[in-house]
Amino acid sequence: MQARVAANGELILTDGADTGVQDIWLAIYTYVGTLFYDTEFGSRIPDWFKEENTTANRLGFIAEVKRIVRKDPRVQPGTERCSISAWDNTGITAEAAWQWIGDDHPYNLVFRASAEDGAVKLKQVLADVRPDASTL
Repeated sequence: MQARVAANGELILTDGADTGVQDIWLAIYTYVGTLFYDTEFGSRIPDWFKEENTTANRLGFIAEVKRIVRKDPRVQPGTERCSISAWDNTGITAEAAWQWIGDDHPYNLVFRASAEDGAVKLKQVLADVRPDASTL
């Protein structure tokens, strides 16, 4: 189990795949080199906020997200994907998807990255959908 804090300040414990999703989100959210004890942890997502919406920049952003997902040792190699649904002067909305080793369905993380008032803002837009076993 791993700890996480809810919006109201309560401690929430995650387990299994939820812990992995949280770990990938944390790696995307943390700027590379900001942790003194692990200078390779994190991403360069904020570097893309003010860039033009070009094919080269989109490919670079997608490559960075896929690199972060691929670094998690629980991810099945070759299953990491990223797509951009919006890129404008306010930020970037993207979806990252992957499969865990030994799991048979993909996990999704939709997030919005932007710079507001000079501060980096990253927020999770949509958590992974959990299918109800009774509806399958």
